[in-house]
Amino acid sequence: MLNILDVLLEAQPDSLELIRKRVQALADTEDPKIHGAPSFVRLQKIPQLHFISMQVFEDAHFDPLLVFENNFEGEPEPYWQSVLAQLSDDLRGIFACTKEARKPEWATLFLPDNKDSLVPFLQAHSCSPSAQHFGSVANSLTRIRRDRDVFADIQSELGSTGSHYCQLDACGMHNALRKWALQKYDWFSKAEIPTTGQALHTYKWSTLRPLAPWFVPIILLVLLILGNHVLHRCGILPWHGMPGAGLIFYFCMRFCIALLAGLLAVLLLISIALVVIGLIPYKILRHLEQTDFTQDRPALSPDELKRFASQEDQIVQNHLASMVLVKPGMLRGFLIRTALRLLKFAVPIQAWNGYLGSMRTIHFAHWTLVGNSGRLLFLSNFDGSWQSYLDDFVDKAARGLTLAWGNCVGFPRTEDLILQGAAHGTQFKAWARQSQTQNILWYSAYPDLTVNQIIRNGSIVDGLRKVSMQQKEAEQWAQLL
Repeated sequence: MLNILDVLLEAQPDSLELIRKRVQALADTEDPKIHGAPSFVRLQKIPQLHFISMQVFEDAHFDPLLVFENNFEGEPEPYWQSVLAQLSDDLRGIFACTKEARKPEWATLFLPDNKDSLVPFLQAHSCSPSAQHFGSVANSLTRIRRDRDVFADIQSELGSTGSHYCQLDACGMHNALRKWALQKYDWFSKAEIPTTGQALHTYKWSTLRPLAPWFVPIILLVLLILGNHVLHRCGILPWHGMPGAGLIFYFCMRFCIALLAGLLAVLLLISIALVVIGLIPYKILRHLEQTDFTQDRPALSPDELKRFASQEDQIVQNHLASMVLVKPGMLRGFLIRTALRLLKFAVPIQAWNGYLGSMRTIHFAHWTLVGNSGRLLFLSNFDGSWQSYLDDFVDKAARGLTLAWGNCVGFPRTEDLILQGAAHGTQFKAWARQSQTQNILWYSAYPDLTVNQIIRNGSIVDGLRKVSMQQKEAEQWAQLL
């Protein structure tokens, strides 16, 4: 299962330049940008790692914040152990410049000759996202790289002996390539665990599954009470003996009618309660939406824009790191926490196949409330350019963005929490760019692959594993090649 953790550490103000130098030294070591020199040698040895980044956020209202983003698979503890096996000394030097490292309970970890594990420190200062999205939940790092190689091998096979395959229909091509794969790959005859379908099913219901132990007993209790009531009304009592078929049918009809009437009554009561209880907060919200400060034309430094441009579009993927202030007030704080919980609950159910609306360009993305919910952090690893990414959001997922960011300072004016806001494309993109900070370190474990390519490669291998296909299914599969 995919996972996201951020390590959030406030930097000592007098150590800000030192922490930047140490993170930059780590970035230069991993990616020297020298022709012919290998890049990310140590990070490539971390078997669970998909994406990693480090940046320092500076804000006039807060001390500088070091953000260490980790997108990985599996459980946190073995992952941290793998990270420290490669980067322990570097991370110890970086973390030593933070406020937390000087607290009595952690200070001994950062003494010059101390070699104790940093795992407890990382666990204590890492946090899970308030809301998140994954583009390809069924694909482990091992499988992503394996399927990429299979796709390349198939292209070579089709290129070298293309005349043989051209004479076959789709089913014949599938059979021929399956025989070729069985001979070429030792792992091919072994079952995929979990299968793509199993992984998607697990993720899709991941937010509902923990609720089942609570809801199932409650539903059963309600049905039992309702059933006993209807039995009594129908005159079916233990001392009356076994009821006849007509009476059983009458009971079933009465029970269904009572259940439906009860559900409608509950929904009506909830609706009335929401209207009555929510009327005043709604009026307050609409007043805030109409009067809150917005940044129609936020100032954008040309030099900073050049620095962003110099980092972007180096590979098929890009990274976005943003931090914004949450609007003050109890209502805004309640609304943003509720909105993010709603997104965390709904996204796996709605976007289990990687699509947000009609957009499938995000590998990992998440929002995290920082500190006492006063700031909102957003980190995303995505395909394509920054411009096309934001355009996709505006065109295909504006309401979701407005729900997530609408309670933040300077966001374009919203209406009823989900309307307007990000739909003002020019204003939203300027606001998003202003809230962005540069990466000092950023790594992708598969820099040559988009989300669509990962899923395509996986579908090709899944298809090859099938013993046979119907003609239409085989034609659809062959189009992936």
